[in-house]
Amino acid sequence: MRPVRWRWRALTWAMACGLAWAQTALAQDAAPLPDAPEPEPAWRLSGSGEAWVYANRNSVRSDSLLNPGNRLAALPATQDWLDVRLNGRAESGPLALVGSLRLTSQRSLTEQAARPDRRDSDDTQQLGQAFARYRQGEGVWTVGRELLSWGPANFRSPSNPFYFDAGRTNPLAATPGVDLLRYTTQLAPGWRLGAGHVVSTSQITPATDLGHSSWLKIDQQGEAHLASVIISQQRGGSTFVGGFAQWTPDDAWLLYGEVGSNRQPGLLQVAGAGTGPLYRWQQPAPRSTDTLLGASYTLESGHVLIGEWLHSGGGFSEAGQSAYWAQAHRANALAAQNPAAAYASLGQALGQAPRLLGRDYFWLGLQSNPQESGLYWRAEYSTQLADRSGQVLLYGEKNFWRQLSGFVVLSRTVGGAQTEFGSLVRSRLTLGVKLFVF
Repeated sequence: MRPVRWRWRALTWAMACGLAWAQTALAQDAAPLPDAPEPEPAWRLSGSGEAWVYANRNSVRSDSLLNPGNRLAALPATQDWLDVRLNGRAESGPLALVGSLRLTSQRSLTEQAARPDRRDSDDTQQLGQAFARYRQGEGVWTVGRELLSWGPANFRSPSNPFYFDAGRTNPLAATPGVDLLRYTTQLAPGWRLGAGHVVSTSQITPATDLGHSSWLKIDQQGEAHLASVIISQQRGGSTFVGGFAQWTPDDAWLLYGEVGSNRQPGLLQVAGAGTGPLYRWQQPAPRSTDTLLGASYTLESGHVLIGEWLHSGGGFSEAGQSAYWAQAHRANALAAQNPAAAYASLGQALGQAPRLLGRDYFWLGLQSNPQESGLYWRAEYSTQLADRSGQVLLYGEKNFWRQLSGFVVLSRTVGGAQTEFGSLVRSRLTLGVKLFVF
């Protein structure tokens, strides 16, 4: 692992120095002679580079029903990260080239029952975005890897077939793009059409298989509103139909909603009483609809208060959740006689559960004035209304001087081992710094 780590660190600094040198050279070349007109540069270059150094400390539940003794999920107790994020942009006339590269080095310690502590290291490189964009009259062509997110929602985005969770509630997220070809054009004043083909979604985590999907998006925008309709069809898969709308009645309020209807690849079914498997996998899942309603209010201080309600049609009902946890109890009891079968059932319950276990959720967020750069903070609370479990998340970032900031993230779950939010982890603390290289 060590040679790989040094190779990509050398590559990181080489790219940073190269971009800085290119910008300096461009500025020097563009400096006009006395009494000479200032030449127009052929390419306009811009970029940024950040190095994040932080550590996570996780309180993993040892009494978890789904992950007893941390044997299945193997969640780390500690993680130390070096996270380098490089962004670059080059423009020349109608052509723009955009790229973002993320290089990470991670060291972790995992504690598991009846096993020695495990230390792991992992060095990765991920091309988050890399696309070319060409403007041709009213139309824009884009090819490459791009973050294809839309809609106003924070907690989840039902109107997007590719990014149901775009990472908007995770302050440390670096959501990667999808590989695509798309075209956007203005149809008429206030009307815009977008269409494209997604080749691969392999970069998205958790892994999704939504490649070879064609989509169409129609937007209608007015002075105080925006509405969109989205249709997507995957080759050999089901049709996704969704949309979102937002309305700004005045300077303080934003009201919005999102909806999406599709069929998930499969559905975890809780088996009935008997000697057979505890859970079964049905393919494909029945069609389900997700709906979100939200509102945002900006206070006179510039602080923003946001509330969202989500109904997930693909989750379990309250009775279904009770049956799901009852089978997990049975699997834990079976572990003493047949651990292989018991842990296989728990692995299935953990890995094939719906993307949201329940059906109704509420998310509340409060953040400081985003225009104040010296200190930024946010507080969030997510809860499932059926089992009343939830998670509190607090984030704060302080800028000490131009090139250095410190940040802290604290999350705490509410609910016992037999609830969605409280099933695996009790709390997490993250402390770190951001170094703005250029």
